[in-house]
Amino acid sequence: MIPTYINDWLSIIEQMNNDNTYKLAWGRAIIECITFDDYQADNDKAILHFDSISLRMLKYYWNQLFFFKLKQSPYKDKDPVICKDTNKLIDYYKEKENSNIPIWFDDAYDYFEKNNKELFKSTIKHISKTLHENVCWRFKNIPGNTLEIYEYNKSESLIKFNLNNIYELKEYSIVLSKLLNYKWAQLLEKFNFAPKIASKVNGISEAKLKRNNLNKYKEELLKEFEGKEIIDFYTGKPISKDDISIDHVIPWSFMYSDDIWNLVITSKSMNSSKSNSIPSNEVIERLKERNKNLETLLSGSFKLSMDEAIKNNYVDKFFYESRL
Repeated sequence: MIPTYINDWLSIIEQMNNDNTYKLAWGRAIIECITFDDYQADNDKAILHFDSISLRMLKYYWNQLFFFKLKQSPYKDKDPVICKDTNKLIDYYKEKENSNIPIWFDDAYDYFEKNNKELFKSTIKHISKTLHENVCWRFKNIPGNTLEIYEYNKSESLIKFNLNNIYELKEYSIVLSKLLNYKWAQLLEKFNFAPKIASKVNGISEAKLKRNNLNKYKEELLKEFEGKEIIDFYTGKPISKDDISIDHVIPWSFMYSDDIWNLVITSKSMNSSKSNSIPSNEVIERLKERNKNLETLLSGSFKLSMDEAIKNNYVDKFFYESRL
């Protein structure tokens, strides 16, 4: 039988009414803190400080905003405060490094430790202030009731749990995290048009989300150049076999998948400089023409994948959505 305390958590998550993702991020961060023992035991209580929760929420939003460009609210001109805080850090990094290439939060944490620890700390404090004012007490509310799943004093930036409840949260942490992720993905789908949103939400806690090795596509993509010079898709100039790189035309950070209809041959330097920028209309038209030509040369699962993409007009569809 599910403990009464866990049922209260399930009720809160199921009946949550949101216009942004704060509550979901708050709940997930609490579960993560407790899972990794990031709390202080005091007699029969466990004390969890807001700054620990804020650090994890900053991680979630950094990865979602920088890598996946997922909007966290339906309001185009009014980002939630915590998203604004996160974007300020992202903008600082991009300006100082003169680079738009995303880095994962774990690397960003090390970067700010070395380069601007005070900015990072002040961001965490401001997020904690926002949680204190707008999120902590609201999270416990369901229609017609407040479920006291933790103690909260308005004069303190911390929450307290009974130690017995901590043990129950650890036991059910996977179930609660998966439900929070599911609800988060559901909400994001209302104001994002990106593919694989659930996978992106599930992966925001990981230190790295590894891309697959693209070498298995190389031989298929090179069929276009059999008996001819190998041409860079973007520049139209010949490249040597030693300089070949495979690139996602519509950025991987948006697609979060490897599809042969979206992969092209380019030079290593071009691939590096392109980063995760959205392609132009001209590039998209060239990609569609390339796909028509390459489709006749492919076989097996690669051909089936290309056929499906052409039939369903995936290039135009995902290009349009990546620009929204």
